[in-house]
Amino acid sequence: MVAQELFEIGNSFYNEGRSETAMDIWNRISAKEPNFGPVYINQHNVYRAQGNLVKARECLIKFLNCPVTGMSVDAIPAIKAQLQQLEQQLNPQPQQPPQPIPIK
Repeated sequence: MVAQELFEIGNSFYNEGRSETAMDIWNRISAKEPNFGPVYINQHNVYRAQGNLVKARECLIKFLNCPVTGMSVDAIPAIKAQLQQLEQQLNPQPQQPPQPIPIK
């Protein structure tokens, strides 16, 4: 079975609410076909929904570093924006304390 067929089977399981089964299938795809980009987007979505931002970030980086198969290049700016959002969540900038108002 080719990666695209397995990918679609994983999508069906995910749409049925069986995300663990879908992730098992998608993990097999990424192990055998590491350049099949769309699988990383789906894995990112599951990890992010689970609150695993580190793994979600890793998936977006893998997607951006592999040839884009089956996805529109137009999706890349949106992916980069999500990666930047994850970076901000993982590495929040410290809040600056308010500056005192000078007394005149």
